Amino acid sequence: MKISTALPPAALAFGISFDGRAYHYREYSYDRLADALDYAKLDRAKPGFREERAPRHWKQWFGPTPEDRLQMAAHGIGYESGYYCYGPYRYELLAAALNYARREPGLSRRTASDNGASEQ
Repeated sequence: MKISTALPPAALAFGISFDGRAYHYREYSYDRLADALDYAKLDRAKPGFREERAPRHWKQWFGPTPEDRLQMAAHGIGYESGYYCYGPYRYELLAAALNYARREPGLSRRTASDNGASEQ
């Protein structure tokens, strides 16, 4: 599934970017756009604020491949909002989720996508 990276004009005006998983402002990353916007507004209101000369480039994030999904299904790993989920835990890397699932089988949890809903 391709994740939309479109941002509202206000976010672009503050120099906020989105990599498919997280919102970024300067060297900071946020799960929620509202948090990135709030900090960008506070940061820019500081006396002496200076715009960065070169924008930061973050790696574009894409969701799991069909091959990844086969491995995930075999171990009960879900995918929610850009994270691999196993039991009560979430992982940025599929390899980490698979590692734990192999060590601690039986902790799978249902995700929104398991119920037919679309993923973030």
